[in-house]
Amino acid sequence: MASCKFYLALLTFCFSSINGLYAQSANVLTKSERQNGWHLLFDGKTFNGWKNLAGSGGWEIKDGEIMALPFTDHKQRDIITNDLFGNFELVIEFKISKATNSGIKYLVTSTYPGYEGNFLGLEYQILDEENFKYPERGVLRSMASLYDLIPANKKNVVLKKWNIAKIIVNENHIEHWLNGIKVVEYDRSTKDFKTLVEDSKYKKMENFGRAVKGHILLQNEGTPMSFRSIKIKPLLINAKK
Repeated sequence: MASCKFYLALLTFCFSSINGLYAQSANVLTKSERQNGWHLLFDGKTFNGWKNLAGSGGWEIKDGEIMALPFTDHKQRDIITNDLFGNFELVIEFKISKATNSGIKYLVTSTYPGYEGNFLGLEYQILDEENFKYPERGVLRSMASLYDLIPANKKNVVLKKWNIAKIIVNENHIEHWLNGIKVVEYDRSTKDFKTLVEDSKYKKMENFGRAVKGHILLQNEGTPMSFRSIKIKPLLINAKK
């Protein structure tokens, strides 16, 4: 009897593990996610829905990953969604490499006065903090921070081979999450946020970060990294997070 119970437990464990792996497959939405309004921004095979701001180069798709390729000519090569998004929850899995310096920009527009044609927005910083050191304002440009504005509180975060970035935009309330832990939270309508902008590299940009809608942008500044399972869910105004 004990032997039968052991094998039954083993089979149950194996079945559960297989189901867990299936549910976590890259670039696939679960039935529950589809029912709750999620949709993929990357199909795992093509750049459909994205365009390369440099025209071409700097990226490839391999094994279900969008891969930023290294280069040394200092000409940034970013990709950006064709669509605009307002209130949303965005989830992206990412894998860094040695000295990765990249980011996920959101609410990106090209209409800031004096900067027309430049695609600019708020940024979820992605960084290999061990091997890439900013010479200035480093804490404000650390992993998962609101780049150059608010440092991430990663006290309880454990980094993995594949990490999960989550960005929530609910009108003016915005959050950054890393591996299930909220690391940044701010209100972009406040005087405090305006002061942060005035003290940053964005100080000459009128109403920086206040766009109602914008693109999602993945950065490639010349260091390798990978993205996958890019999914987004539109939020109703004041939707609960």
